[in-house]
Amino acid sequence: MYVEPVCFLLLCTIIPVSAVRVTGVLGGHVILPCTMTKELVKAGRQSPYAASSVQWQIKDSTPRPVLNLRPGGITFTSHLAKSRASVPPSMSDQGIFSLHLKDLTEEDAGRYFAVGKYGRSTQECLVTLRIIKVMQFPQGPLPPKSSVNLTCRIVDPDGSSTSVHWLHDGILVQPSSRISMNGSSLYLHSLTQEDHGKWSCEVNGARSSVTLLVVGIAGPDPLLLYTAMGSSVQLPCNVMHLPVERQLSFHWSKDSKSIPSNKQVLFLNYVRPEDAGTYRCESTYKSQQLNRRIELKVIQVSSSGPEFTREGSQLQLLCNISGSTGKEKFQWTGPSLTDGQKYVINGALVNLRDVHIQDSGMWTCSVYRMNEVLGKVEHWVNVHAAQTADVGVFTSWHVFLTLMLILVFSLAVIAIISFRNHKRRLSHLKALTSVEILTVSQPKKLSVSE
Repeated sequence: MYVEPVCFLLLCTIIPVSAVRVTGVLGGHVILPCTMTKELVKAGRQSPYAASSVQWQIKDSTPRPVLNLRPGGITFTSHLAKSRASVPPSMSDQGIFSLHLKDLTEEDAGRYFAVGKYGRSTQECLVTLRIIKVMQFPQGPLPPKSSVNLTCRIVDPDGSSTSVHWLHDGILVQPSSRISMNGSSLYLHSLTQEDHGKWSCEVNGARSSVTLLVVGIAGPDPLLLYTAMGSSVQLPCNVMHLPVERQLSFHWSKDSKSIPSNKQVLFLNYVRPEDAGTYRCESTYKSQQLNRRIELKVIQVSSSGPEFTREGSQLQLLCNISGSTGKEKFQWTGPSLTDGQKYVINGALVNLRDVHIQDSGMWTCSVYRMNEVLGKVEHWVNVHAAQTADVGVFTSWHVFLTLMLILVFSLAVIAIISFRNHKRRLSHLKALTSVEILTVSQPKKLSVSE
């Protein structure tokens, strides 16, 4: 709300008259000022009946009552201003008869006249209320590269000329190759994501605003993503400020080769070095094409040694990027030492000339650019003590040979026992055969004596 004096204060014996101009915003709240001078308040308090009252009305061709505050605090309001207009009784007893008006409509614009009384003192007030509102055409979320017209509609009963200032997110707008102004209208051409936000017209300090929504894909173009080999990654193509009722389909491609997906997000489960490249998503909103490029970089570690490294040997770890821009910086962080500190090595290469047991553990390669971490990859180093390794080899062969000797000895014993048992069975069988032959009796010859 802004109050602008438009005429001089009219002085008379007991009825000073003031006239001001107030600018309100459609749907907002204003206070139409009306205050007695200190002299009149003092004179009113000396009256035998020091009570306050005030009547507000709109002075058009046909006066329209707005509010009537009677002595004792009883208030009557018109049908149009019901529950929207008020004069605090506690303030009227101090000679302040200002009208509070909320939820402003265009019909509230007009010339207001008030007569306030406090005892025998009387105060008349004249207030002109004008309403402003920003209108957008076309309405709703708009696609990039389109145009829009913003108009500051001013409902002024006096029809006086008014200067209008435009602001974008609180910053004064100046004409440019894309922005032109004509009276109370502003034209925006070739919309971009930078045009998204609150646009306001300011008239005598009062501001009416509209939020301009520009549909677009979130993030910079191109979007750089760094991920570790073997990990999963999501390539986003999220559309901002899209109406809920609108559903868009998407087309994905990599290095100009189509990918079978129509979702806003492309999911890669197990990233490989060959997945690095330029991805593109495309969609259409109100005949305008939306597209976004995503540059995927894959971080990987190359090791010069086997998975299990022997203590005292040499080991090199190289951190490299598939699709590198050449502007990345590398930093290695090794496992914790006995004092709680960690290895920190700048550069892509870690050269361990004499590997120790304390080198065993997780090594992390971090990729930086302008002090910003772009991505990380982890590599596990396994180190075995040399002595432990020799004992292990010796023990393995010793056990193997021992088992072989035991096996051969066991087979020999089994063979000997089997041979002896076989001979014993043969001897037993021969003995049985002899006994049977011996026990067979010859037939007896019977002699008959005569």
